[in-house]
Amino acid sequence: MASPRDDDQDDPLALPLPPHTLLLDDPDSSAGVGAAVGPHGERSALALRVLRQQIEELGLGLTLREEPAGARIGPGAAGRDRRPEDGTAGDPLATGLFAAGPLGDGTPGNKPLAEPPRQAPGAADGEGQTFLLQGFRVRLQCAPFWAEELAVPPQPWRNGRRSPQLLLGAWVDEDNGAVRLPGVLTASELLQRCPGLAAGEGPRRLPATAFSGGLDRLFQLVRLLPPEALLPPRPVLGVAVRDWLEGVLAEGLAALGAELLPPTAGAFRGAPVERRPQTLATVLIPLALVLGRIETGPSPAGASERFRLLLRLCGNTDGSEWLEVRLEPDLPGDLLPQRLTLQVGDRAVDTGADGGSGSLEVTVPARGESLVIGLRHGGGSQLELPPLHFALAPS
Repeated sequence: MASPRDDDQDDPLALPLPPHTLLLDDPDSSAGVGAAVGPHGERSALALRVLRQQIEELGLGLTLREEPAGARIGPGAAGRDRRPEDGTAGDPLATGLFAAGPLGDGTPGNKPLAEPPRQAPGAADGEGQTFLLQGFRVRLQCAPFWAEELAVPPQPWRNGRRSPQLLLGAWVDEDNGAVRLPGVLTASELLQRCPGLAAGEGPRRLPATAFSGGLDRLFQLVRLLPPEALLPPRPVLGVAVRDWLEGVLAEGLAALGAELLPPTAGAFRGAPVERRPQTLATVLIPLALVLGRIETGPSPAGASERFRLLLRLCGNTDGSEWLEVRLEPDLPGDLLPQRLTLQVGDRAVDTGADGGSGSLEVTVPARGESLVIGLRHGGGSQLELPPLHFALAPS
């Protein structure tokens, strides 16, 4: 197999380097880089060394933080200006945090930097691993240098909003210290090319042509955008309302802190007993305002006001069914926050800007079409539930 370093212009048999190929300045030092983790880990380690080398040569001053085995690092966990000398010796993740710079050449003014923590075989999902670059969660996926494709495993993309925001493809020759980095895909671009990736059982294969922009695009994205701008898209999964009758709560609602209530507990406050229809199922979602943001869950820290959203599936003996959607304070007698809007399909009700309200309620028929329910506070914070789907009402 030809070496990527055999780029001799005078040799008619030499193979030209593919575009976006970078060479480690000290190729001899690449030997044994990943001896403790096997050949797959060696490719990832070499690719990251080349990445840090390029950042240093360009003087970008970007912060790169590797993810140790078993750790989970979220976007924003690394400060943009954090450095090893900031007194992070007690931080269990600090050994993997360093400003991109020389690889410990010992020259004046360049503080030698420790090598990244070694990972056990399989800790980085085969031929890849995840790291933070300037606060962005990046998945590095590797393949042999002359391979036509690389395999993208589904596991890293099963962490919801903590999944990688960018996928960096790397074709690596660990023997010669050469790495081809044709570019990156955002999480949205990846899921467009590989729909259902996270739910799949095996890896999906991507050619080098699927990536674009080289390292220039990677550096532009992490320098010009805040990490929140590229959060992985939240999968839109429909919720089968009639599953509630079987005591089943969809994952999309459970992730919001929702719970199924016994029929009597789900009865709306204030309705006379004789006027209450039969309650088939009730779902409660606890909510709160935290610094003007709508948060879900039973006890969000720093909550200024607490309220709850009740989804009550009702029915009559004639077979008719409907859904009552009610937003009410957490405690009886309280008022809802001002400028709070409840949107149920194409209908909206709000508490107004001058004063709060005791509750907001919208009733819709339980029919076969989907229904989207959302909340908005003022002109800013919003919350949207997964679409609700109704089975046809019994005839």
